[in-house]
Amino acid sequence: MKQKYFILLCFNFIFITATFSQIVNEGTLQIEPSTTVYFGEEYTNKIAAIHNNNGDLYLNSNFINNGTTTTISGTTFFESTVNAVQIISGTTNEINLFNLDINNTLLGVSVEDNFELQVINSVTLTNGDLRLVGEAQLMQVNNVANSGSGKLLRDQQGVSTTTAYNYWSSPVNNGGTFSLNGGLFDGTDSNINPFTPQQVLINSGSPYNGIPSIVDESSNVTTPLTINTTWLYTYSPNTSGYAGWDKIDQNTGLSPGQGYTMKGTGVAFQNYVFKGIPNNGDYSFTVSVGENILLGNPYPSALDSWQFITDNLSVFESIEFWIDGGSSSHNLADYLGGYAIRNLTGGVAPSVILSIDGLGSSLGIIPERYIAVGQGFFVEATGTDISIDFNNAQRAFITETSSSSVFYKTASSKTTEETKSFIRIGYEDPEGFHRQLLLGFLPNTPADNYYNRGYDAIMSGSREDELFYIIEDDLEKKYVIQGVGSFNDTDEFPLGLIIEQEGVHTIMLDAVENFNEVVYIKDVVLDTIYNLSITNFIPSLPVGEYLNRFKLVFKPKEVTVLDEEEIYANINVYYNKNNSIVINKPDELKLNNVLVFNMLGQQLARVNTNLLSDRQILVPFQFKKGMYLVLVESEEGKKTYKIIN
Repeated sequence: MKQKYFILLCFNFIFITATFSQIVNEGTLQIEPSTTVYFGEEYTNKIAAIHNNNGDLYLNSNFINNGTTTTISGTTFFESTVNAVQIISGTTNEINLFNLDINNTLLGVSVEDNFELQVINSVTLTNGDLRLVGEAQLMQVNNVANSGSGKLLRDQQGVSTTTAYNYWSSPVNNGGTFSLNGGLFDGTDSNINPFTPQQVLINSGSPYNGIPSIVDESSNVTTPLTINTTWLYTYSPNTSGYAGWDKIDQNTGLSPGQGYTMKGTGVAFQNYVFKGIPNNGDYSFTVSVGENILLGNPYPSALDSWQFITDNLSVFESIEFWIDGGSSSHNLADYLGGYAIRNLTGGVAPSVILSIDGLGSSLGIIPERYIAVGQGFFVEATGTDISIDFNNAQRAFITETSSSSVFYKTASSKTTEETKSFIRIGYEDPEGFHRQLLLGFLPNTPADNYYNRGYDAIMSGSREDELFYIIEDDLEKKYVIQGVGSFNDTDEFPLGLIIEQEGVHTIMLDAVENFNEVVYIKDVVLDTIYNLSITNFIPSLPVGEYLNRFKLVFKPKEVTVLDEEEIYANINVYYNKNNSIVINKPDELKLNNVLVFNMLGQQLARVNTNLLSDRQILVPFQFKKGMYLVLVESEEGKKTYKIIN
């Protein structure tokens, strides 16, 4: 016979029956093994109180945790026969259970936004659903299978446009695999219908667009959103599809951890609901050296990219995330975007036109350490092993911010790393594409000034015009991330610059993190140094490859450094093929005159000081092709430049 008693070691364990009934623990609640406890009313574990269940606890109402929950064994059952939904909430934002069984005869259990529900063993959804609201996450420890006829429901948002790809991976399965049919639901009205989302609709063919939901006056979905199957793909090394891409449809079964592509509905931050048995435990994928594979976070919790890379460092050494750059057409030639990269050093944004994609600053979208629920990504096998492994030790409870439009963890969720320093170098080509390079100084790590697996990352999708790191004189590889040891102001880091088109090529300092030194660009050929901490560097160079000319340095030598006045007087002058002479100067430098002469010494144009307040000055110039002289007069002196129009 099942025991109907329990052992309590508690202080001020209170049952309150006034306007409403509730159970309050203000001390220590200890439920011993082989003991069964039933709570019929709302249960609150108060601040500084301790709740430890090693037996069987049946909750028939809400669980509010403001204290501490611990467990070694036991099962917590949510089993309501009165309320349609039980709620897990509290100021501690965390509940630790050994086993979780939801045997609810009505809807199920709702976990409050930004709440961590940690289960050591299995989750059994016997006869009710488990709803993770907003950024709530389910964490599990042991490699055990979840089961039951009930489902986990978890929201995630995608980009708005109908022409841009999102890379996805499901946190749930239905019968071992996930498919859109039966697994993906419309989350437009999740705030008012959290347990009853409608299955997404499917279309195909022209105009190849997804369609938003139709809602009534109360914001209930009356016709669910539509996904177009034209853009559903996976990517695997062994495929008969186009360039490695395998076409799928709404019925294709995808394994936990397998990534897929999908385009949106045109609604900003379109909300989708994944519904199924929560993924948990170990998942593996086999890949050969040199092959790429599209994977994704398989769990209903964040994935720690640092731990994931470390566990698989013998297989791959970085993760690539697709970021759309403002694509407005389904035509492949019109796609804008690129791959952001994350490794053990840090992350960098892709090369995109910032003014088009609306990312807001030169930093762009930088992938942080933690990978969000539902996010897909690429890895390339560059090592010796063939098995890529996911496990629960790679999971973490880290939430996104409400302003995040893609699936990366933002700065607010970074792990504190006071000893590490970072420099972000930006490069902008004449078309406006902005490339970012990351240099990380990482004390107490294996990284040094040579090639370091997992700490240095090769550029993905390089363009014709590029700036990149050169490591160990390997001129065949373009590195976008370089991780080294402790900072030394005598270190020099070679940069490669490739110019394929004429125009303005700009090197700048995007940002520094925990770094207070001056950053310079050293021109080895001209034996000069430019202070990036003060102003951008705009090299006036013809088309070509410059692989042994520029370096990133921090301590200018006496014989090469320009004094401060000469730095301010260093001006870049060129003809832009648009009937103008362009003069770029530091903001701090004031000019008196700009005069243009032909080779006979005849003055052709002049600009006075009233027009010289901007960093960039345009001098109208419409003369026949030839060589001309531009005389720039500043407070620091005069300098003459030759131009060819």
